[in-house]
Amino acid sequence: MMQRRLTAPTALILALSLIVSAAGLTRRQAAIRDSASALDATEEVLQSVSRLRRLKPKHSVRSNLRTRDEIKESVIRDMTESTTPEEFAASEKTLAKLGLVPGDFRLRDYMVSLLREQVAGFYEPKTQEFFLAAWIPIAEQKTVIAHELTHALQDQHFNLRRFEKWPKGDSDAELAAHALIEGDATVTMILYDYDQNKGQMSLPGTDSSADDDSKYPVLAKAPAVLRESLQFPYINGAIFVQEVLKNRSWTGLNSSYDKLPASTEQIMHPEKFLQGEGPVRVETGSLLPALGGDWKLLDSDVNGEFGFQIMLSEFISKGDSRRASEGWGGDRYATYQEKTGAVMIAQYSTWDTARDAEEFFKAYCERTEKRYRSARTAPPEAGGGQGRRLYQTEEGLVMIELRGQDVVIIEGAQTREQTARLQEQLWQSKKSQAAR
Repeated sequence: MMQRRLTAPTALILALSLIVSAAGLTRRQAAIRDSASALDATEEVLQSVSRLRRLKPKHSVRSNLRTRDEIKESVIRDMTESTTPEEFAASEKTLAKLGLVPGDFRLRDYMVSLLREQVAGFYEPKTQEFFLAAWIPIAEQKTVIAHELTHALQDQHFNLRRFEKWPKGDSDAELAAHALIEGDATVTMILYDYDQNKGQMSLPGTDSSADDDSKYPVLAKAPAVLRESLQFPYINGAIFVQEVLKNRSWTGLNSSYDKLPASTEQIMHPEKFLQGEGPVRVETGSLLPALGGDWKLLDSDVNGEFGFQIMLSEFISKGDSRRASEGWGGDRYATYQEKTGAVMIAQYSTWDTARDAEEFFKAYCERTEKRYRSARTAPPEAGGGQGRRLYQTEEGLVMIELRGQDVVIIEGAQTREQTARLQEQLWQSKKSQAAR
């Protein structure tokens, strides 16, 4: 579900990273002038973070103040360099086809608006420099500084630049890697705040009386798929890191940067990571021959357990979505577009047991019936038995089929003949049992 392009750059501090609100003009002007204090604060916090995280700095970290516009321009430039307009367009079509965003949703425009609202400062691996918000007093930024300086230590010891050019086609693994990085920084930030306040938590932005919706309207109104994907590395990542620390200590956490978590399933179920239970690689090959006509491939990627959970929870209960997504073994989806504008998504997923596969199959059938206004089951002779459903919808045919531990979904085929060709080719796909 294109999590690759939903994942926020590691350097960003979003609302979840506990950004404080902007100060008044007088305080802003004073902060801009206080570059020396920024450098002093960086060194002070770095020493504390180093002690708590148990990673010695290999060198000092340069810091500087940036205005809101300067920070915004920098992170937007980074986003532009990492994601092409074509990739944004493909993601929009995939999300819209799945009913997760409106048909006219513009992903890049949304991300720009979000950055304008949320970003206060960041660590830049390319220059190994930390930029602070010039409009916020430094004393109010120290917990955020601790988060970002954890990234600086990670970079010095584990090389964060290697995550900047993640191979395309496995966003689930990329999101898992980001969850390790951000979870590590979030846990260290909490330890820093606890240490500085003698056991009293005082993180900014955690007051339940705060009106976060009015402070952060772009994030509050974001489609659930985007909001939850942006939050995943921080919330789920912090829980994952705590479990690794409990079982393997800081040294064990450090080794996780060598053998990275390979799926969001491992983040959501840390015991699978600790036991070395990796995902199954699923390859479906090109479906263009089966499609016929004038089609093109837009995207091919991995949903993962987290992706399926979001996809289901948009239309059925969160509890049922969570249960139906557990037992995920591996998957791959591919999005195709016809010259007329029609979009088709094909998904092949494999599950730990036949029971897990059946639970997902039933949940996706329920999702389909609620996703499409005019969804109706095709006649029995076309729809097949209990392990196969064929739906006629306002956006084409939807076929969902269960065979043992595997489920195939074809969403948006134009005819039954086309559906049958796609179905046959998908079931002929090879699954490799090697973990990614």
